[in-house]
Amino acid sequence: MIVITAASGKLGAALADKLAARGLSAQVRLAVRSPEKLAARKAQGFEVVAADYDDAGSLKAAFAGADIALLISGVGPNEVRIRQHHNAIDAAKAAGVTRLVYTSATNPVAASRFDWAAAHEATEAELKASGLAWTILRDNSYFANNDPLFADAVKNGVLPFPGIEAKVAYVSHDDVAESLIGAITGTGHDNRVYEIAGATAYSAVELAALLTELTGRKVDALDVPVKAFEDQFLAMGLPDWVASGVASFYAALGAGEYAQTSGDVERLAGRPSTPARAYLKAFA
Repeated sequence: MIVITAASGKLGAALADKLAARGLSAQVRLAVRSPEKLAARKAQGFEVVAADYDDAGSLKAAFAGADIALLISGVGPNEVRIRQHHNAIDAAKAAGVTRLVYTSATNPVAASRFDWAAAHEATEAELKASGLAWTILRDNSYFANNDPLFADAVKNGVLPFPGIEAKVAYVSHDDVAESLIGAITGTGHDNRVYEIAGATAYSAVELAALLTELTGRKVDALDVPVKAFEDQFLAMGLPDWVASGVASFYAALGAGEYAQTSGDVERLAGRPSTPARAYLKAFA
């Protein structure tokens, strides 16, 4: 039995789709705060249960009888995430889970410009000291994080980004989902850290050039301050902690913290990571 927490998000959906396509639904329990959101998954053969990172009892019940649990990182400021992930690790131990798989992030150190990296650093440390077998997948930035920027760039001819020369080893949700399936269903992954990053890294200048080529419309990269991103997020009505946290993520990208490439997607998923050209074709 495999349990997937926070299974109603974009990554959880991509993962469930691929597990269903492989005929593994009957082996998977999807744990979410609002099970009614995943009613359709029951028809695919998944078990769907209620579990909340702030409710230790619900987590222990969700993990009962599981061999492997996937802890998809929660949402919130560092102190919230650290507490919630602690609850999940404790519940997994109490339920007798054999191995816990965690979705971390590239460069998970408190010194990162990315504010929420501190939560990943703390969770990785607790997981390694838990006594459980563990597998950590450090996800690079998703291409999809920039979808609104790509769409606007095609329309307006400008791709704004803090640090347009800095490279990022982007991945797709499919890259991460298929890597997770490899880590969950495969063997030899106990106590291993994988860098889920693209085999090629791209700067905003290179992405703009690809959009120009694919769409036939001239797109130029424009270097903008991180503060402009934060102000835009605040203008969109995002809470202060979200606006500052996401802006800090772009600061980390612009500083080159996410430039390191990796072959771990191919190692786990059994196929190459998604190249930028293939991803950006959707915007043509």
